Amino acid sequence: MSLASTAPGLLTQTIGYKRAADVFGEVGTVDAYLAVEAALAEVEGDLGVIPPEAVAPIVAACRRDAIDMDELRTAAAIVGYPIVPLVSMLANRAGESGQWVHFGTTTQDVMDTAQVLQLREALTATLVDTARIELLLGRLCDLHRRTPMVGRSKLQHGVPISFGYKIAVWLDQVFRTRTGLARALDEASVLQFGGAVGTLASLRNHGMGVRRRLAWRLSLSEPDISWHASRDRMVALAGSVAALLGALAKIAVDVAHLMSTEVGELREPAAAGRGSSSTMPQKRNPVICEAIIEAARGIQHVPGILLGAMLQEHERGIGHGYSERAALSDSVLQLSGAVSLTEELLAGLEVDTSRMAQNLNLTNGLVYTEAMMIHLSDRIGRIEAHRVLHNVSHRVIQTGADLETALQEETGMALPSQVLDFDLQVEAAQEMIEQVLDTVSFRPQGDAVKLQETGA
Repeated sequence: MSLASTAPGLLTQTIGYKRAADVFGEVGTVDAYLAVEAALAEVEGDLGVIPPEAVAPIVAACRRDAIDMDELRTAAAIVGYPIVPLVSMLANRAGESGQWVHFGTTTQDVMDTAQVLQLREALTATLVDTARIELLLGRLCDLHRRTPMVGRSKLQHGVPISFGYKIAVWLDQVFRTRTGLARALDEASVLQFGGAVGTLASLRNHGMGVRRRLAWRLSLSEPDISWHASRDRMVALAGSVAALLGALAKIAVDVAHLMSTEVGELREPAAAGRGSSSTMPQKRNPVICEAIIEAARGIQHVPGILLGAMLQEHERGIGHGYSERAALSDSVLQLSGAVSLTEELLAGLEVDTSRMAQNLNLTNGLVYTEAMMIHLSDRIGRIEAHRVLHNVSHRVIQTGADLETALQEETGMALPSQVLDFDLQVEAAQEMIEQVLDTVSFRPQGDAVKLQETGA
């Protein structure tokens, strides 16, 4: 783990972050460039655009172990882009066939297509990881469908809910943003192959054939028209990455609050030394939640950068490429790390159901005032019921009396017991929970995931 002041910390140690970092690192990036160049040579050789005998030497040259990375770094710093010196290296290594390397294409074609390949590789794995999070959420939701807890509005006690309802809200958003990202990734998995300004003029009557076959060879979609200066797909992808990470951070925000000393309803998975304080030995800080939240906040600006990259000049813009690539790759790294941390958080989440019940009763019944107001509306009207219960609530807060007693003293009215029935309060929510679980196709599957519960 880096100790530099700029290091993201816990997130960088996750499987997801490290995997994505490999994809977008120097090695992964050069591998993607080489994959594009090799595929282009194979396709053009098959179509007779370049001599078929030139293909094998070119493909053989497109091996990273044959590339001098130090030399490539130095040359790229001089040229401004890595493709020109890379193509020169490949041409030298391919001998007489080297003149056919990179034939009919251009730097941005290779860099854009390589970027698409990298995004697809990294995000496909992260989407698989996210599906496991949905399974964990589904199991927790099913387990706690009717576990009583207080619903909070503006950080204040509102009305009773079940913990399963809260989890269903998390699950619904994670599922929708995950499927949204999958759609955006599919729509962005498009070949870039247009030559100098997108018209494929250099390949004359072979251009469209090469483009079609190259897209097939790389398992990418073929665009209707070159997209050198049309970056909307990348904008949509960036927004989808940020949205999924935001959905994970919503979970982390809630868990962190519910871990606070005064609340104490949830706890992150226990681990020796995890979340400890240098001066307060009693503390167990929500460090997993903190890392997820910071990751989400750290990429909120990325969709804006990508929107800025849409404002390109004519057929090939200037001053956009590096910022787009850097912002996109960093957002995928942050998302991939956050997914790993969220999975760890949920797999070992400690749930204190006794504390939830205790907190639900903390206000001597005030969480049921909405139900009381609806009940009294039939007798005295909603406006008057609201006024009466506002006064009753003040009496409860001032005297510590329970809500039923305060209502009797204030109005002389008794309250039917069913008004304070928790199961009635969460009945409609059960249907919502079922709809969410049906949507994500969750079905209980035993105890495959250990769900820790304390205070039961």
